[in-house]
Amino acid sequence: MQTHFITDTDLVTFFTSLEKRGPMYMAVRDEEGTVRVKPSSEVGSYSYPGVRAFQPLKPFFFSALEEVAEYPSADKPLKEARPFTIVGAASCDLRAIEALDRVFLEGDFKDPFYEEKRSKALIIGFDCTDPLETCFCVLMGVEPYVEKGFDLGLAKVEGGYVVEVGSDKGKQVVDDNKGLFKPATENHLSQRKALRDKTRDIVEKQSREYKPATTWQDLMSKVYEDSTWARNVETCVECGACLFICPTCQCFLLYDQRAGDRFKRLKMWDSCVYKNFTRVAGGANPRERLIDRFRHRYYHKLDYFPKTYGFEGCTGCGRCIVACPGEIDMRKVLKEADKS
Repeated sequence: MQTHFITDTDLVTFFTSLEKRGPMYMAVRDEEGTVRVKPSSEVGSYSYPGVRAFQPLKPFFFSALEEVAEYPSADKPLKEARPFTIVGAASCDLRAIEALDRVFLEGDFKDPFYEEKRSKALIIGFDCTDPLETCFCVLMGVEPYVEKGFDLGLAKVEGGYVVEVGSDKGKQVVDDNKGLFKPATENHLSQRKALRDKTRDIVEKQSREYKPATTWQDLMSKVYEDSTWARNVETCVECGACLFICPTCQCFLLYDQRAGDRFKRLKMWDSCVYKNFTRVAGGANPRERLIDRFRHRYYHKLDYFPKTYGFEGCTGCGRCIVACPGEIDMRKVLKEADKS
């Protein structure tokens, strides 16, 4: 991959040029110190976010609610998405997008709505420098710095940023703004490595007590009937917050709604923690008990998903820990299961 250097001032100029291709969304810290993704029009000046945003990037590609059909058939063409740019995709979110790509773009059936939006996105990733206490990406095989899945990757160094090109799309926008970029020096790259090592040490240290004695799949193969699930489900209120805030959850519901003399078919996010999620037409429900639905989330992320796609369906972003009103910490649940 090509690496370049760009100064703080020139980065702002670069971002301004990218706004010409379409809407830009930037991960920035708000007044309370929380990193949120906002339209660039609402961002006064760019500052390096340092950690993943509060909200996942999933809604940019997999909408919470969208119309997918109308009938009787109106032969409506697929709505073309505008090119857009995301600035500030942390490594955990890049892994999440990879997971969504595997679900929606591979196999016999592709999601054309996801594919259209995905093709129009320019994704600028960044290295984390200020991990949260709830971050545990390293336990899921994800580094706290960008390695793949980005068009451009940013890493803060003295006086500017190391910019790594990760795709042909990224190379093109760099080539279109050649005057803003210089070759990255050995000093720039050594600074980047030092910061990466420092950040990884922080995440590794705070995650050490939760590291399983074996692989996640091996652990899950042993604890299905464990009492851990019954103890930890006691504070679950079935709100679905952990799943809606999760960057990799992809469950959805299709339903029809009258629109004048026609009907629209809508697709909306759904949650496997809801009781009726697995209820079938005859009334049978294989996961009627809350404990079964609670446990299923863990097995989907750490057993079923890796068996299908080769990596965990959890990125270790820690958003579910923050969002849970029942104060359920995924790391602690798994630690308890590992020691039982």
